[in-house]
Amino acid sequence: MKFRWSFIASIVLAAAAIVVWYLNGSGSYAGQLEYWVFGLALAALIPLAQAVNDITEALSPYLGKVSRGLIEATFSNIPEIAIGVFLLIKAHESASLLDTNFIIIRGLLIGSVINNVLLVLGSSVFFGALRNGRMRFDAGQAAGFASMLALAVVGLALPTLAAGFAKEHSAANEETASLVVSAILIITYIMYVGASTFGWGEKVRVSRKKAAKGEEKGAGEEEGEAEEETSKRLEAEQAEAEQSARESARRRELRREKQLALPLGFLALAFFTAVIAFMAYLIVGVTDEVIAQSALTPLSVGLILFPIVCNLGELIAAFRGSWANDMDAAMNVAAGSSVQVPLFVTPVLVLVSAILAGANAGNVLTLVFNPILLIVVGLVTFVYALVNLDGETTWLEGVQLLAFYLMIAVTAFVLPGR
Repeated sequence: MKFRWSFIASIVLAAAAIVVWYLNGSGSYAGQLEYWVFGLALAALIPLAQAVNDITEALSPYLGKVSRGLIEATFSNIPEIAIGVFLLIKAHESASLLDTNFIIIRGLLIGSVINNVLLVLGSSVFFGALRNGRMRFDAGQAAGFASMLALAVVGLALPTLAAGFAKEHSAANEETASLVVSAILIITYIMYVGASTFGWGEKVRVSRKKAAKGEEKGAGEEEGEAEEETSKRLEAEQAEAEQSARESARRRELRREKQLALPLGFLALAFFTAVIAFMAYLIVGVTDEVIAQSALTPLSVGLILFPIVCNLGELIAAFRGSWANDMDAAMNVAAGSSVQVPLFVTPVLVLVSAILAGANAGNVLTLVFNPILLIVVGLVTFVYALVNLDGETTWLEGVQLLAFYLMIAVTAFVLPGR
């Protein structure tokens, strides 16, 4: 495994954040370095997320498709989950912070979707199209992302709409609805990962109707077509099986040659994941103080600041794809990350909150969002679907996406915390 810039930057920034955090907790600098802790820990998350991506990429030649897909799906949203979990822990430890931290968490969840669709995709489209001209991509695949994103938005919106229009409802009702919807979203996410990563349901079989027609005709033209189609399918399956066998043999040989590669890779993943979690702990520990002493609001921190840092790795990956005129790769990164947050990260945090709250009704993070956030994310989903209608994009569409994001950012920083 090559020693990359992300490893060095991660270690340096994380070490600096830990030193400043220690000084802020004791000695002559006690309570005076919250901004430094906040800024250094946030900055450290950027190379840390990239380091995890680099390690996953380096492990790819040693892993099968299923193992690789599981690792990528598991580690792609570690920063959001870590920050969200520590915010929940802090909120449940102090009742006075419950509402504020819930605002930040809900802003982070919605903001990650907005950030990926508007900032990540918009930047990729703008700079990629400036370099390569009009860029084309698979409209069918993009439409699939749009439908999954729409489903996720519906799942987030229904509890809010029900709570808003119901004449009588309790906190327990909101929590029950949120938990059930969260379970449905997680199941949908599993199906999505299975279809997009592991190819569930992709095997094509000959239609029974065609086969029956072929048997009735005996030796007609349709029977010949059915037999030819069957033969082609069998040849394709055999070729795929042979290719899979060759790749498995190559992986086994590679693992024999470099026996320490996988153990060291997983050890590195565990180490950097632990450092990400600790940086999230440092960030959350001073977030309330930073908000109280600055012009930041809970909404601006959750909706804009945290998502930019957490998704900078996706921005770099999508930019690389569009710069190389591979808009499909950029779409996969931006849209895939957008889908993962509402389908996986959001329900996970709801379930963690329910565990932390125990029997205390009213203290669970529910899916009852500020309506303006849902309206914005609904508009973002609609804009994403419009951009993907024709299977091609230009720099002007990138400008439009970025302009939309800037308007949201300005509004978030100007308006009060809710």
